[in-house]
Amino acid sequence: MGRNNFYDNQKNATIYTPAPVATFLYDLLRHNISVDKVVLDPCVGAGALLWPFKKNGYKTIGIDIEQQGFPNTRTTNFLSVENGEIQTPGLVIANPPFNIDAKTKELARNISGARPLLPEVWLKKIIELWGKDVPICLFTPYGLRLNQTIMSKRWRAFCDGHYPQISSIVALPKDIYDNVLFHSEVLIFNIDGLKPHYFYDGKL
Repeated sequence: MGRNNFYDNQKNATIYTPAPVATFLYDLLRHNISVDKVVLDPCVGAGALLWPFKKNGYKTIGIDIEQQGFPNTRTTNFLSVENGEIQTPGLVIANPPFNIDAKTKELARNISGARPLLPEVWLKKIIELWGKDVPICLFTPYGLRLNQTIMSKRWRAFCDGHYPQISSIVALPKDIYDNVLFHSEVLIFNIDGLKPHYFYDGKL
């Protein structure tokens, strides 16, 4: 975590989700998310996580601070979105950014304190906007779920029901991102019918 804390030690370039990983998740989730539901990515970037859904008939919405090529992107800061501004989606799928600007850093601190873990900030914001029952698929370092003390705020938030229960976990190899080694996994919340754990078994 000290070497790869992507809040304090930010990467030099935008890190994109590999298309094969996005396809793997689509194949995993498509049987559990109705095609008439909206799939939303609150840090959409170029849209890697949404393209498989869009190509297969889902209505998709992306949110990002800049347009990077995904056709239905709302160019705004997700952490500034207010309650009621966007209707509850059928699925929120997100790989929170490694790089954030000064405004986003300030908003993140307002949500989660002095040194927030970015995926937790996104998780809190998703829950704030749409409640803790919304289906979520979230990329995160292991530290969101593990390496906690019994009284840490994050541990208590999971144990005491402030965060939704985890439906399934997808373990990822640390070399899935270009030019960076980073331990990560995908946490899936509020989606029934999945196995409790998967290993990403595709190719990059």
